[in-house]
Amino acid sequence: MLNRRQLRIKALEVVYAYDKSSEKDLELQIKYFLKSNQNFYKLYITCFSLLRELLVLSKNLHLKNKKKYLNNEDDVSLDRFCENLILNQIFESEYLNQKINDFEIDYWSNYSELISSIWNDVIESEISSKYLQNSSNSFEIDQSFLVNIYRKSIAPNKKLYDFFEDNEISWINDLPLVNSLVLSSIKNIKKNSKKFPFMKDIYKNKEDANFGVQLIRKVIENKSFLEDEISKVTLNWDNDRIAQIDLLLLQMCLTEFLYFKSIPVKASINEYLEIAKEYSSKKSNVFINGILDKLSKNYIEDGTLKKNKRGLQ
Repeated sequence: MLNRRQLRIKALEVVYAYDKSSEKDLELQIKYFLKSNQNFYKLYITCFSLLRELLVLSKNLHLKNKKKYLNNEDDVSLDRFCENLILNQIFESEYLNQKINDFEIDYWSNYSELISSIWNDVIESEISSKYLQNSSNSFEIDQSFLVNIYRKSIAPNKKLYDFFEDNEISWINDLPLVNSLVLSSIKNIKKNSKKFPFMKDIYKNKEDANFGVQLIRKVIENKSFLEDEISKVTLNWDNDRIAQIDLLLLQMCLTEFLYFKSIPVKASINEYLEIAKEYSSKKSNVFINGILDKLSKNYIEDGTLKKNKRGLQ
């Protein structure tokens, strides 16, 4: 599910888009944010639909090989892959099939070359070679194989990465977290479980469901005030001279200081410093940390911070 950091990153994208837009339509940006969150879950389901498609391809190839009068020496028996317990449970899942229909995920029929390329990478890997030749059968072996082949062959596939990038603008930022959630779902399946443990909620709880929207609203509705507050501790810097992403990260963190009573100041600072490492320049981290440290100390001294018990931890 979407964690707070991912929600902050999505909120950053929206606030940036709002600043660049000539229309300044807050509600339109909120709709985009919520759609982006839905697309995050669509990517999660799409990754499982890919695994499903690879199983279908393996069964078709296996059937063709069986029908051959003479098999080539290079033909590999696909019995193990076709009978993988976890892959088959994914394939048979009514929940997955329903979500594929809901999201209208029909990519793979139009991208047969991509599927073939991914399949070749999978089947030619050392992981698959050892798995297909292993005479031992067990749930644990099937599970371990799928975890390893997804992590080392499917997730890092460059063509698949390019495909995701071309289809949804937000998917590349979502992909690392989605891949970890796919792996987590595969690892969490129990031997005697009748249902695959798909993630079914986009948000952890109602608080997280509201967090991103409230963060966007508070930043945009209080922009002038936030800029003035930042100017007080950047006397040698005009806001126009501060890199736009840095300024937005400062505004967002300051918003959490002032309007989110349950989020500790240190937690907010740490989160935005981590985001700055990925989305801003190398020097931005030090600059942002210095400004946020000054602001937080000033607010603590003058009693501006109104945190609840949880926010003071």
